[in-house]
Amino acid sequence: RNQLKRSDVKFWGLHPGGLKIMQHIERRLELEPEELKYSRAVLKQYGNMSSATILFVLDEIIKSGNPQPGEYAVLLAFGPGLTMESCLLRW
Repeated sequence: RNQLKRSDVKFWGLHPGGLKIMQHIERRLELEPEELKYSRAVLKQYGNMSSATILFVLDEIIKSGNPQPGEYAVLLAFGPGLTMESCLLRW
């Protein structure tokens, strides 16, 4: 619907609910470990804070100073039960 390819997405933010979840999503989306570095940093520093954790990941991406106008990010978050939120961002 957005005419985007996976390679068009520069930043990936994944709710770090735990290492197993992150590894599973990484495999399924064929992401490189480097692409989830912000999510891993938040997991290491704060742990799992439920679906709100994705906002900490977004903050890490922004603080990196790397997002440039026109670049895309995909954010994926998971909540209690079987809840999933996703967002496509364009800087």
